[in-house]
Amino acid sequence: MARGALSRPVQLAADLGLLTTGGTFFDYGCGRGDDMTALARAGVTAKGWDPHFSPDAKKTSAEVVNLGYVINVIPDPSERRDAVLGAWNLTERALVVSSRLESELRTISRGRPHGDGFITGHGTFQKFFSQGELRAWLDTILETETVAIAPGIFVAFKDEADANDFLIRTRRRRRHAVKVSRSDRIYDQHRELIDALMEFYSERGRLPAQTEQLDLQEKLKEAAGSVHRAWRVAVTVTPETDWDTVSAERRLDLLVDLALLKLNRRPTFTALPETTRYDIRGLIGSYKEAIAEADQLLYSAGDSQVVASAADESLVGKRLPTSLYLHESALHDLPHVLRVYEGCARWLVGEVEGANIVKLATDKPKVSYLEYPNFDKDPHPALRKTTFVRIGALDIDERNYSASESPPILHRKETFVANDYPLRQRFARLTMSIPPLAGHFD
Repeated sequence: MARGALSRPVQLAADLGLLTTGGTFFDYGCGRGDDMTALARAGVTAKGWDPHFSPDAKKTSAEVVNLGYVINVIPDPSERRDAVLGAWNLTERALVVSSRLESELRTISRGRPHGDGFITGHGTFQKFFSQGELRAWLDTILETETVAIAPGIFVAFKDEADANDFLIRTRRRRRHAVKVSRSDRIYDQHRELIDALMEFYSERGRLPAQTEQLDLQEKLKEAAGSVHRAWRVAVTVTPETDWDTVSAERRLDLLVDLALLKLNRRPTFTALPETTRYDIRGLIGSYKEAIAEADQLLYSAGDSQVVASAADESLVGKRLPTSLYLHESALHDLPHVLRVYEGCARWLVGEVEGANIVKLATDKPKVSYLEYPNFDKDPHPALRKTTFVRIGALDIDERNYSASESPPILHRKETFVANDYPLRQRFARLTMSIPPLAGHFD
């Protein structure tokens, strides 16, 4: 998918798998059509309409429709609402809506109030939403639960099952490195098939259900006599892999998914992706039991004492008296209650561009996403921007340090990453050899 030429909302839709080669896209308020041109080069059927640049273009339905930074320039609230509904009526699968947020208001110079927005120094209208206000407004108009994918950017799905699949599919997972260290005749003869079975088990924590991976199951039966026999071979050749632990971790992953799904609306069992339904049956037993455990996990993430205790026990991150800091690559290594806690913040804010350090407050429901440019290369990177997510207030804010003469400086980088982070040992050596610079955490 094209990079560097797409707007932020459309690039996110591509990165998150909503836009794919061969798909269809319509830009409702396309401007000069730059997104359409870039997507067409990537093999997407892309069309658009704009009241100024392409007023005569036909409005056509598409799998993905983009309403990119349009609603914030419409002064009339009823016309603003009509724009959302007009784009929604063209949507076959997913509508991406973006708007400017209140945190950007400070960038407006010589602005004067007008209606529910401002007239800028350039004479244009701008409406600034809060993150929570934008979500609630869209949910009310569309009569569905939207999903935050970034600050000021939401996606609404036509089908609830699509929304559930998207939320589960885009959740972070820890991957296990499986090492084959023993020889076996069947494995040596059918390595590709048994490797595929191990890959499936690593991802799901269970063997395929009767109606899953039918082609693989049939080939495994021919090669080893049965899927279970093939699995015994896999276990034999991987003595250093604790498959029970893999399964237990996937069970926790599932509970985290189900806990966070309730933030939108707890789906019925049939509205879950098929693989998730098999996961529930194979790893937990019943949906009733699964949601009972998931609800308990969600409620625990709202208890500051539970959060603080989990932070004390976390094997990753730098623990301070009222917070836990960690690199974003280590999020999947957190205790599962902290993964739900951070997931609640991500449900509100989506993906924060450039953020690589996450601060989990343990004395109040607040998560901050910090951007330290050149984290890997700079021994002591300076903080560029912090995005604050106030979970209790259902809102976000940000602070930019780009123009600061003395921004906070990060040191002892090895304390923020997991043990298997590729550069961790180098960070540790730098800490030992270079005196840390004066600085503080945000």
